[in-house]
Amino acid sequence: MEGINLDVLTRPFDPAQIRQREGRGGKMLDYLETHSVITRLNEAFAGAWSFEVLSHEVTETETIVHGKLSAGGQVKTAFGGSDIARHRETQKPVSIADDLKSAASDALKKAATLFGIGLQLYAEKGQRPQQGQRPAQTQTRPGSVNGRYSR
Repeated sequence: MEGINLDVLTRPFDPAQIRQREGRGGKMLDYLETHSVITRLNEAFAGAWSFEVLSHEVTETETIVHGKLSAGGQVKTAFGGSDIARHRETQKPVSIADDLKSAASDALKKAATLFGIGLQLYAEKGQRPQQGQRPAQTQTRPGSVNGRYSR
C-alpha cells in the first residue's frame, strides 16, 4: 500500500475506545464503534475515502451487506451482518432499515481492518500492543466469521 500512512492506520486505539459485548457462546468480544473507525479513516486519508453497499440480503433472522471501502487508490470489500431486532411481544421486525444500517456499519469496520484499522482487537489479550506501540502480525484473519466485529 504505497503512499498510505500505515502508522496512522495501524495505530492502536485508546483502551477507552474499545467496547465489549457478549458474543455467541457467552464469549466477550471487543469491538470499536463505527464513529471511531470513521474518524481514523478521515485522519489517515484526509477524508478522501468512500464506502459503498454492493449488495444486501434480508433473511428470516439477519441482514447481510457486502460493502466496498475505497481509499488511497486501494479497494477492500467485506461482508457485515446484523441480527434482525424484533418486538418483544409481537416478534415482528422493529426496523429492517436500522438492521441494514447496522450490517453496513459492520461491513465498513471489517473492510477497514483490511487497511489495518483495529487489528489490535484480533490479537490475543496478552499480546495486544500497549498505547504507542505498533501491533504485531497475528494469525487471526480480519473479517473472518470467528473474529466478528460488533455493530
